[in-house]
Amino acid sequence: MSSFDIDRGVMILTPEQWDVLGRMVSNHIAQRPTPQDAADAGLADLGITGPKGPVTAVREILSGFVNARARYSSRRLDPRDEMPVRDITFWLEHRCTVERYDTDGIHIYSCDAVEVPHIVLANDHLHPRPMLDDGPDSVFDTLASAMKLADAEAAVDIMHLIGSQGPKESGFVRDALEDRWSIVMRMREERGPEGFDAPTGQMTLGTSNMLYAIEDDGGPTVNPRGPASKISLVPVLGIQVWAAVSQWIWTGR
Repeated sequence: MSSFDIDRGVMILTPEQWDVLGRMVSNHIAQRPTPQDAADAGLADLGITGPKGPVTAVREILSGFVNARARYSSRRLDPRDEMPVRDITFWLEHRCTVERYDTDGIHIYSCDAVEVPHIVLANDHLHPRPMLDDGPDSVFDTLASAMKLADAEAAVDIMHLIGSQGPKESGFVRDALEDRWSIVMRMREERGPEGFDAPTGQMTLGTSNMLYAIEDDGGPTVNPRGPASKISLVPVLGIQVWAAVSQWIWTGR
């Protein structure tokens, strides 16, 4: 259920409500909804908008959303999570706006820039592992496509197929067949004259024993249920991944 906890500075919205609110503070004046549109979406009843638009507390939460020149996003797909696909986006400013998808809706709040790293890590899968590589050297490009499309069912089916082709004594195979794995896709985008530019990003597959970089070629997203080609799966250290991510999560100002 949608809500606004003004003391904590946290809004929980439906996708439709967040779309209306986001457009109300956007720089595209012609596309801005009216206060009546916001009221029709239920934002006025929540205390989020008034006769002149978003209230002061909400404008403060959304200051990063409005002013940031860059944003960092990550998507985590974990078949064992009650919500298999979770997205989080940070509009990177000295006071950032955070958009996080959860089971009860989209959480919108703000945080200081120094808080971003630990929130990013809490929504990633860069925890310690034994780093024992017994996985394949390639996976199907349809797995990367399933991740981009947030298609958890397709990703699970593809991992089962990959696992069925490997040796039973492999920890990777067991994890693939028993859904003990996760994928995280990360990207940083810079705001240009026409909006946010094409992202810089990376994708990793984590199992019980190892972390792998999925070497997606950046081409068109294929049908995850369609014909597949092979793409490289490369063992990587969590610290290597974090070295890249840590450069993407600062404001750059």
